[in-house]
Amino acid sequence: MDLLKMPTRFKPLFLLFLAQLCVGVNIVSKGLTSHIHPFIIMAIRFTVASLFMSLFLIKSGERRRWDFHLTWLDWLVMLAKGVGAGLFFNWLMLTGLSLTNANSAGLITSLLPAIIVCLNVILFKQKLTSQMLIAIMISVAGLILINFESFGAESRHALFGNLLVFAALLPEGLYYTLSKYYPVSKIPPITNSICLTLSNLPLLYVIIAFMPASAWHGITTYDVWSMVLVGIAAGLFFFFWQTGVAKVDPAYAALATAFMPISTVFLAWIILGEGLTVTKLIGMFFVILSIVHYARQQSGTT
Repeated sequence: MDLLKMPTRFKPLFLLFLAQLCVGVNIVSKGLTSHIHPFIIMAIRFTVASLFMSLFLIKSGERRRWDFHLTWLDWLVMLAKGVGAGLFFNWLMLTGLSLTNANSAGLITSLLPAIIVCLNVILFKQKLTSQMLIAIMISVAGLILINFESFGAESRHALFGNLLVFAALLPEGLYYTLSKYYPVSKIPPITNSICLTLSNLPLLYVIIAFMPASAWHGITTYDVWSMVLVGIAAGLFFFFWQTGVAKVDPAYAALATAFMPISTVFLAWIILGEGLTVTKLIGMFFVILSIVHYARQQSGTT
């Protein structure tokens, strides 16, 4: 698809969808957590992400775009966003996924749009409009349908895992909120993505330096390539989201995170061979309808 030929109002939507597709790649990598420590996965992931985005920057010919001046608050916000959506989100999510099933995780992550809206209202006093509420209700209905078949399939031993998956949504929601209300626009998206991925590495390297050598046993060549793929997706996530979110309002951005369960379902179908039912397809239609509806309303008021 040629992004340049897309209607203007849908270009940010497409970028935000790609960002959530990258998050879906992270979630369907659940199999790695069965035999690799989450901190090792994250260290490799963000190392690959930083290297990949640096090569991307060099290829784009924008190496001189490192010439910028930030305040201490800019750096603090970038650190909070990078570590929140990076280390804390991934640690909680990967640990939770190792204890619960993918269906339960998908159901819980469906709460992300509502969490972001709540953070917008509490932290930045965003006003809820009727169009916003209609779009959110349609989206929630779609997300319930996507995960309808998960109800009652919960393992009683997975409660702690479910709590960790829910806890992961808090730093993730804060990242999305800060990205909209405090975008640090002095930095180009590619450079911003590199800074966000790099912010996770010092602490991760310290942690894995104290891990026993046995923690690295059992890692296969396939695992390494899987982590490389997930690392590339992690870098692209920051780039796609930072680029797309600058052109939409907070409610639009919150609704766009509903793409995460959709992308997870599709990737689980393609990569893991999990079933794609009519109920899930109807749910996906409702989610997409809610986002497109809000996009059309916003374009009509600008």
